[in-house]
Amino acid sequence: MVRRSLIVTSVLAFVLVSSALGQSIFFAPADRAGCLDLSIQARYVGERDFGESGGSTLSTEDDLGLGFTVGYNLNDRINVGYFFAWRTVDYSAHVVAPEHTVDFTDWMDTASTGVNATLNILKTRFTPYVQGAVGWAMVDTNIPAGHTDMDCFVDPWWGYICFESGANIGEDGALYALGGGLSWQATDTFYIRAGYEKNWIDIDPTDDFDLVRVDAGFLYR
Repeated sequence: MVRRSLIVTSVLAFVLVSSALGQSIFFAPADRAGCLDLSIQARYVGERDFGESGGSTLSTEDDLGLGFTVGYNLNDRINVGYFFAWRTVDYSAHVVAPEHTVDFTDWMDTASTGVNATLNILKTRFTPYVQGAVGWAMVDTNIPAGHTDMDCFVDPWWGYICFESGANIGEDGALYALGGGLSWQATDTFYIRAGYEKNWIDIDPTDDFDLVRVDAGFLYR
């Protein structure tokens, strides 16, 4: 009887403590209104294959990119801000020309920048969120565009050094993004966020791509 009473008491205590912690850690008021915030992002994009009717193909490897956002919380639910993100992606290409084919591997540098808005569904520290963005995307293939120049200079330690310079083949275009996920404000000044995001860019052949992102953010009042 005593043992059963101890078990019941322990279970009730565990439930009450868990409930109290849940209320304080997850469902306490967030108090985000009026705060500036800075977040650092890890942005994972999976591998993709692209093909054209002429037989040319392009395959990009999966890769982890980085980014950051500076924003302002208009209230406990709505945040508006500026973002910048970049990553370097390995790729392989099979190019079909009129008289021959070419296979090669290289890497491309990509970057995007723009404005975004986030809607936190709840006013509590733990909340689902949705997010949208409008911006500009840039791609540098690291393939020289025509003629390259040879620039040389004299280094006091290494002597005479030369390197090639010139423009690379690249494109840029408009970017639109929409995503959502879960956010947890662990303390008054720190939050973490994880979610999925769909991006559409006006650059052929990569017209859209998916990414998974994890943010670590800091609030400043």
